[in-house]
Amino acid sequence: HDGHPFTARDVKFTYEAIMDPKNLSPRVSDYEPVRAVQVLDPLTVKVIYKRLYSPALGTWGIGILPEHLLNKKALRKEALERGMDPNNFSIRQSRFNRHPIGCGPFVFREWKADRHIILDRFEKYWEGPPNYKQYVFRIIPDLLTQEMEFYAGTVDSYSVQPHQVARLKNDLRFQNFSGTSFGYTYIGYNMRREPFKDRRVRLALGMAINVDEIIKYVLYGQGERITGPFVKQTDYYNYRIKPLPYDPEGALRLLEEAGWKRNNQGWLEKDGKKLQFTLITNSGNDLRKAILAIAQDSWKRIGIDVRTDVLEWSVFIQERIDKADFDAVILGWQMGIEPDLYQIWHSSQTHPYQLNFVGFKNKQADDLIIKIRQEYDHDKQVQYCHKLHEIIAREQPYTFLYVSKWTAVLDKRIVIKDVDENGNVVYRKITPTKTGDYTFYFNKWIKLPEVPRFSPEG
Repeated sequence: HDGHPFTARDVKFTYEAIMDPKNLSPRVSDYEPVRAVQVLDPLTVKVIYKRLYSPALGTWGIGILPEHLLNKKALRKEALERGMDPNNFSIRQSRFNRHPIGCGPFVFREWKADRHIILDRFEKYWEGPPNYKQYVFRIIPDLLTQEMEFYAGTVDSYSVQPHQVARLKNDLRFQNFSGTSFGYTYIGYNMRREPFKDRRVRLALGMAINVDEIIKYVLYGQGERITGPFVKQTDYYNYRIKPLPYDPEGALRLLEEAGWKRNNQGWLEKDGKKLQFTLITNSGNDLRKAILAIAQDSWKRIGIDVRTDVLEWSVFIQERIDKADFDAVILGWQMGIEPDLYQIWHSSQTHPYQLNFVGFKNKQADDLIIKIRQEYDHDKQVQYCHKLHEIIAREQPYTFLYVSKWTAVLDKRIVIKDVDENGNVVYRKITPTKTGDYTFYFNKWIKLPEVPRFSPEG
């Protein structure tokens, strides 16, 4: 976007930046199996691996960093200009993070915090420029305002909230898309701390929460139970594992077995110490806030004193999650279809700024995670995944809550614009990919003055 050529050197630099401990990248484990990245010519790199690594190809589908803007010389210059110590200055502190430069179909123009991000069309994009001249991503925290802006036509797409699905999914004014998310919502327990070191406590906490009622009344039915860490739409997910039952009495029996008994005030205590902890989540997510209240109430009913805290996202991540400074947390994962879970579940990934922030450690799980990474036979991979699912479901480092369903509505005037082999403009309906991604052909989208009429074939 700045006129500098994009070359294989940028690919090698990106790999080196990820592996540089100074940058604290959570993706180091994706590239640890790499022995070397060699630049063969300006447009070719050769990647040599230390060992078999089945997710290899997928890991290189990342955004590539511009070496000329982020190499040591450039970072040192920026640090000095800003009056900062060059020796402690890394990519994480660079202005690049708020003013990115890449080589994609849109050029970054402006980012106004809590207001909008504006991207302009890149006329020299290798695949041809997008149809849209400009893309504006607006930040509208209030859900009602989002809805009203969509009806008014000042925003073109809208992610429907669970309570609106029944009404908007069949609204003839809009085109709609829906599917099951690639991911899940969970409550994670910091297994470095008491009382979460005890599996019986983690199991009891899950049994005390009525997840089916959360799905029915909080999600308005727009969700499904989930029991483990794999994407539910794939065969890596082990359907033989049954969800935890809602059983408060059974939860109390487990807690009693673990030494927790009710005192005169009705609170559970052990060795004179009350069963007490804090459950946190991030602000700006009403569903998680509702789950926070439900979990607190459910646990209070069986005698657990739970405090809650809702934190602004950057504080939540940087001060609590990255530093593993929490008791229990409500969060979610968005997953890909690859079954590699090394970053989230391997015991080597429990350090600060890594993704196994609950501190789960299990030798058998570690072995299976490595086998999954190194196995190219799909059926064997599935067997390993099912066993890993079974172990994690048994240990309950998370209370696995649900996988949500999503619905998005879009202005009917937005279509795909193509040019056929004869140079004629052709308009087509927007259709999702097999994985449910309706934005895959976004570069070909265009907004027409009127709603078009299509043939039955689209």
